[in-house]
Amino acid sequence: RKIKEKFPNVIVVFGGPNYPNEVFTQKSFLTYYPAIDFHIKGEGETAFVDLFQNLEQLNFDAEVFKEKKIRSGNCHYISKGELIRGETLPRICVLDEIPSPYLSGSLDKFFDGKLTPSIQTIRGCPFKCTFCQEGKDYFTKINKFSLARVKEELDYIAKRVKVANLYIVDSNFGMYKQDVETCKHISAIRKKNGWPKFIETALGKSKKIKESIAILEGGLPISVSVQSTDASVLENIDRKNIPPQTALEIIKDSDTHGGSSFGEIILCLPGDTFEKHFKSMFDMIDAGTNVVRSHQLLMLPDSDMNTREQRKKYEMQTRYRLQPKCFGNYELYGEPLSCAEIDELCVANNTMNYDEYLKCRFLNLTVELFYNNRVFKEYINLLRQYNIKASTLIKKINDKIPQTSLIDLYEDFMKQTEKSLWKDKSELEKYIKSPGMIDKYIKEDLRINEQLSYRAKAFFYKMNELHNIVVKATRELLDEKSHLSKQQEDYLNELTRFSILRKNNLLSLYVKKTDKFHYDFVEISKRNFEDTPFAYFNQKKLNINFSHSNEQKELISKYIGVVGSSMNNLGTILSKSVVEDFYRTVAHVEK
Repeated sequence: RKIKEKFPNVIVVFGGPNYPNEVFTQKSFLTYYPAIDFHIKGEGETAFVDLFQNLEQLNFDAEVFKEKKIRSGNCHYISKGELIRGETLPRICVLDEIPSPYLSGSLDKFFDGKLTPSIQTIRGCPFKCTFCQEGKDYFTKINKFSLARVKEELDYIAKRVKVANLYIVDSNFGMYKQDVETCKHISAIRKKNGWPKFIETALGKSKKIKESIAILEGGLPISVSVQSTDASVLENIDRKNIPPQTALEIIKDSDTHGGSSFGEIILCLPGDTFEKHFKSMFDMIDAGTNVVRSHQLLMLPDSDMNTREQRKKYEMQTRYRLQPKCFGNYELYGEPLSCAEIDELCVANNTMNYDEYLKCRFLNLTVELFYNNRVFKEYINLLRQYNIKASTLIKKINDKIPQTSLIDLYEDFMKQTEKSLWKDKSELEKYIKSPGMIDKYIKEDLRINEQLSYRAKAFFYKMNELHNIVVKATRELLDEKSHLSKQQEDYLNELTRFSILRKNNLLSLYVKKTDKFHYDFVEISKRNFEDTPFAYFNQKKLNINFSHSNEQKELISKYIGVVGSSMNNLGTILSKSVVEDFYRTVAHVEK
């Protein structure tokens, strides 16, 4: 709009998935944003070339184009109150026809030590999930960039990159034959120069990803994205998960190769209840998934779920919120300009009311604090030796939180959750663009990802309180099963002291401490706390040193330098790194 005011003849072309799925809402969208001349729906490369060539024949006069009601492929626009829609063009089959922005040098200036490079190797998705933009028939066919092109781009990036991670933005990476060859090439690059440390991607829903996991030896986040473990919920969203046994095999493979398995659940899906959501979370915990994360159900504009029919069928109640970190004040032509991205998410339906939604959010925080990244695997593995499930520990902790010292943190989390939700989108837009408001949000770090930010607050600053709650719940569970002897009590006391020394105040990189233990925790740690700890008891106490290695100091400093040290940013770091890399290393020392 601002550009149009200054240069009325400039042609504004939009694209992307934030465009509605239904015709009547498409018309409303383009009418509401009259500064958008044309919107490209679907793949943009060929469609934009067609639009450009059509405009070129009219000397780039968009108004004449609209008056003639020219139908250009994939192109939508408004002409005299009428929505004009061009034919849907076939998708590009030979993706190498698209010039590489890396190999052309167009992206060189973005190797700035902060931005993470991203590549795409395969387009399309064979799955039909209704909550996803790619769940439509349009995206079913799989098209690939050639392996030679992918390798060349990776080599180009590796010579210039200054950050630790790599994005692969494929929808199902690892489940195709070419992905295996891509992983081999990435592995060769890693051995040569240590990059990438960690790959951010969405793994495929197939047993075939196991080979890619093995090749990259812990560099992949092993995603088991089930969204729900309830059959009726999955049927409602047209979702087919990988078989449970296959999921278990993938999780075990991740552990074998030092990786991090990642289970994703979506809260408040059609047919979901708070009992089903709890069960889905606990099912993934007991499967041994390293991270079990609950996401909000976003009403993505171009998804099949975001239709009048689906909303009415499931009586979906929604709220609006600012996207975390997606707002700011800018200057254009010497004038201030405020921008904010707004999400719509589902907070209730005909099987889950709003209060139950909030109960689920409470549990989600408990899982983040006490389970994810196996922050307390030492206790969980001990309980497992007595046939006590990890989910039993998490449920007990969740029930006990109101009586613990962490209740203030939880109450703040719940307040932040509700405070971020608005019933009226226009009211939120008006509020965020009122004078000084965006500056206030930025300065005070107000619009955060609550789940990740509160996890970071607890992880970095409340580790003592977390341990007190975990060890108390562990004792109670052992006592209930008549397994709490003096030996277990003594072990738990030493274990808690060891764990706190290893994990407390992790941003203090130059802290070095030594303490004495009867249990050889150095050897127990090497075995991932999976053996019975009582075989590692020594009458004479051992001296164990706790400190960050130089490599750890460099890695943690680099993460903070790239992302930042606010709670929101620290939460982002925890979600995009191997958390155990933050723990102090332990070693025997003589005294």
